[in-house]
Amino acid sequence: MSWASPVWLGVLLVVPLLGGLAWRTRGQAPGLRLGTWWLVRPAVTPRARWGPAALWLLRLAAIGCVGVGLARPLGGNTWLEEHAAGVDIMLALDLSGSMRAEDFQPVNRLVAAKQVIGEFIAKSEGNRLGLVAFAGRSLTVAPLTTDHQMVREALARLDFQTLREDGTAIGDAIGNCLYRLREENTQGRVVVLFTDGDNNSGYHDPIKAAGMAAVRGVRVHTIAVGRPGGAPIPISDFFGQKSYLRDSEGRLILTQINETSLKQIAGITGGRYFRATDTEALRAVYDEINRMEKTDFEVRRRLLLEERYQAWLLLAGGLLLAVLALGGGRWRVLEALR
Repeated sequence: MSWASPVWLGVLLVVPLLGGLAWRTRGQAPGLRLGTWWLVRPAVTPRARWGPAALWLLRLAAIGCVGVGLARPLGGNTWLEEHAAGVDIMLALDLSGSMRAEDFQPVNRLVAAKQVIGEFIAKSEGNRLGLVAFAGRSLTVAPLTTDHQMVREALARLDFQTLREDGTAIGDAIGNCLYRLREENTQGRVVVLFTDGDNNSGYHDPIKAAGMAAVRGVRVHTIAVGRPGGAPIPISDFFGQKSYLRDSEGRLILTQINETSLKQIAGITGGRYFRATDTEALRAVYDEINRMEKTDFEVRRRLLLEERYQAWLLLAGGLLLAVLALGGGRWRVLEALR
């Protein structure tokens, strides 16, 4: 057993001294010196002889229990496993209108992305994760945390109404992720950027933002999604009827990806560029990133100790109550301790 405040165990050294005093004075009539005790010896009953000593023993036991309680004994058999810090990963997800394209299953690109990213989060044990959403502007949905359940819940709440400003602010998304990754992490700091378009909004140029990431030692993996040639973008009218986005001449507008820019961003930062044309390919991309950013963790185990002073103080209180009950009806604590 260990102690949080062992200095209080010194109280136990006083108990034998007080016990010796109680033994020497057992059976004495009140008010008489030790030398005159023989004068009243025939009148001293066994109860009168041993009663005060018994009360003294209870008081001494109470004092001892208080000393042990104040020393705060520690015990327990619960072991806690601690892992060394893993990789810090910020996930950036495109919520622009083009993510409504239905070339990914189920439903559309956004639904497929949320499903696959959710699986990625579940496999990223040991890493700190954060989530940024972007369209015409960027928004931190979840800061860096080891609470992966919270990140998954934040991901599940994302939809096209989260950011009421359409567009694709890739530069702002990278800048936001860099702000969240400003703490140093020797294991690594990574941005995983998911988009299906080209930068057309925001304040930061994506290439300059990539340069900032490279200076700070942050790798940016870029993922371009969409079938070659693009896909039509579904829209709904006032009555909820679905149609597809068209230009002023009635021609279908197809999604377009700036692969050159995304490759350049990845190259500048030491990251990798990926292209996914369907849901299974997207899942393979995230599995590859998960393998790349996997860290071997040092596991440390430490014993969780809990304080166990409560029982000792309760026992001391019980002993004092016994002193009061056996002390001839004298219920005042100071009188009982006299």
